Amino acid sequence: MVAASRRTLPRTILASRLGRAVVALLAATALAVPLMLGSATPAQAHCDSADGPVATAARDALAEGDVDVVLPYVKPSQEPELTAAFEQTIAVRDSGAEVREVVDQYFVETAVRLHRVGEGASYTGLKEDVEISPALAAAESSLEEGSVDQVFKTLRRELRLEVTERFDGVLEARDAERQDPGVESARERVEAELAFEKFVLGIESATHADGHDGPAGAEGH
Repeated sequence: MVAASRRTLPRTILASRLGRAVVALLAATALAVPLMLGSATPAQAHCDSADGPVATAARDALAEGDVDVVLPYVKPSQEPELTAAFEQTIAVRDSGAEVREVVDQYFVETAVRLHRVGEGASYTGLKEDVEISPALAAAESSLEEGSVDQVFKTLRRELRLEVTERFDGVLEARDAERQDPGVESARERVEAELAFEKFVLGIESATHADGHDGPAGAEGH
């Protein structure tokens, strides 16, 4: 449809019609999506960040006039939709500063939305000032620096703190049971012990998340 319009309509008319259509679509999406999907946690929203890797690649694609810059962030089956959005955006973004701002935002949000859908996650719009974990920050730094050292340092520190905190909780629950024996204190001790074991098991499971099998029976803990 877009390609046919390009052939039969002058560029100014095409830009005006596409600009109005994209503005209307973006406005409707901005209102409807948050109502339907709710909000995401900071960790889940990292790729929803206005400064995240997907949004940055989308803006770079527009600046360079090359959709291939952002296509690696979506699944092959999503390429036609993102490419169509790119072509629509490129066709009208020179119509004026206001139109450019709106259609650029439309394209960036389309890229991020498709990326999130490809991950099997929800999309609630671009987020400003997204708070990310120290481990993720270290991972990004390592990718930029070409060295994984910072990841190891951060993971060791964070992991030691988390394991120690949960283990201390077990010791406190055991001490509380000794001071006040009974079903309730024993239940709290059991819950603390199981939480500690599940946390350790979760760490082990995460190390095998890419298809490597963990110990037999681990899932049945």
